[in-house]
Amino acid sequence: MKIFVDSSVFLKLLFNEPGADKAQEILESIESNKVIGYVTPLVLEEVVFKLLYGKASELLNTKNIWRIREALRYDEGIRRKCLETIREFYGYIDYMYTRGLRVEYVTYDDWRKSLEYMKKHGLLPADALHLAVASRIGVTTIATFDEDFKYVDNIKTIP
Repeated sequence: MKIFVDSSVFLKLLFNEPGADKAQEILESIESNKVIGYVTPLVLEEVVFKLLYGKASELLNTKNIWRIREALRYDEGIRRKCLETIREFYGYIDYMYTRGLRVEYVTYDDWRKSLEYMKKHGLLPADALHLAVASRIGVTTIATFDEDFKYVDNIKTIP
């Protein structure tokens, strides 16, 4: 079985949010080669951004993106602590890549197709792009906690 893994699966587990147990089951099924999981660099970027924002927000006690951006640019200590968190995630993805996780490229045609999915299903651009890639590689199951995918024809969502 092949599944496309949305960033929400990683984030549920990393932030220990409700549903983290289900996210862990999905990722363990990939790790044990019971399923092949697909992501794109865009999925990984979404996770890294939220990890970076979350760690900086915690360290600076603010959710102000401009304050966070300024601190990341000028405060080497904050930047170093945030990048430690990011490096751990990179290490995890490197490990999963040796198991059942595949990183699929995004094509120009995927990007063009995503407009159709935005129009037809009301998806946000990143989600439409994920759907376009999944469709191109023949994946009909998306692991996600994003409710928007539940309204897409011919796509099964888990959990």
